Amino acid sequence: MKFKILLLFIILAGTSVAQETYQSIGVRIGGGGGITYKYVEDYRTGFEGILSYRDGGIQLTGLYEMFRPIKTDRINNFYYFAGFGAHAGYIRTNEQYCVQEDGSCYLYQDSRTNAIVGLDGVVGFEYRFYSIPMGMSLDYKPYVEFFGEEFFRLDLWAFAFSVKYAF
Repeated sequence: MKFKILLLFIILAGTSVAQETYQSIGVRIGGGGGITYKYVEDYRTGFEGILSYRDGGIQLTGLYEMFRPIKTDRINNFYYFAGFGAHAGYIRTNEQYCVQEDGSCYLYQDSRTNAIVGLDGVVGFEYRFYSIPMGMSLDYKPYVEFFGEEFFRLDLWAFAFSVKYAF
């Protein structure tokens, strides 16, 4: 019985050591820009979290991503990735309206905070340097969101460039 437990422990320890992880944190510039954290296990699947500032509010995005290496003769550590996820947060909107009094129009401005939730997709390319702990990525992340300034919003032009420190 002790031998079986020892053998099971060795197998589990060997599989956990064999898994390689890649973690990075950095800055995302462009559509949905902000601070990004990425965790990739076995260089195949991973999760990315993005904390971004848009329209006077803050959004938190979570993405599940699948990675595939792009093999070339000259470039190693180059990956294609695709995935999906969701985001939630809030935005601020400013509305101006006119109130008629005594034949005159008085302009008022009203600031409102609106909650948003949405669905995201992502495709892109990532390069991880060998000699320094750094990675760069270029991605396209379209999204659809609900409950903002308008009930339904679709953004198909969300491109971004990220520079990340890998650890």
